[in-house]
Amino acid sequence: MSCLTTAGFTINCREAIGGIKAIYLGAYDTFANSAAITDNEVTALATGSVYEFLLPKHTGSFTEEAAISVENGTVFYTQTVVAMFHGMTAERALQLQNIAKGRNVLWVLDNNDNLWMLGYKDGVQITAFTSATGTAKGDMSGFTVTFTGEEKDKAYYLTVGDTTDPFGDYSTVTVVDGTL
Repeated sequence: MSCLTTAGFTINCREAIGGIKAIYLGAYDTFANSAAITDNEVTALATGSVYEFLLPKHTGSFTEEAAISVENGTVFYTQTVVAMFHGMTAERALQLQNIAKGRNVLWVLDNNDNLWMLGYKDGVQITAFTSATGTAKGDMSGFTVTFTGEEKDKAYYLTVGDTTDPFGDYSTVTVVDGTL
């Protein structure tokens, strides 16, 4: 592996926006360590289902922070997704409780129509989960969930050919639409 710089950056036009549209969860046992990846881009995925969780505007974020130790010669990335789900129902609470007990691979569809795969090697897990009714009538009643992963490499990019079908270029993946 080369650690050499291979390109510089220009100043891009101001066209990007923040936030995420949806997250997708797939079974760790199905998707971890099984993709074809070239230059940080996923070119093929294993056969399996991913579950779609759509997010209302301004209720989700994805951050990735490098942890670099010069003394120890190590680098890893902490991947964090925070998502809010409106509406406290028994069915949603049970689904989130079950997810909290396991490990998954997670994909983030951001508001720029980029699709990122997190937890590819070691999975992501729920590290915080809050149920809240709010106080005032205008407060959010629902769930706030934090998924966290620690990975050797940055999140991997997936090509999105059709923004209405983010996994359209990956025929081995079945997207199960949200029902709760």
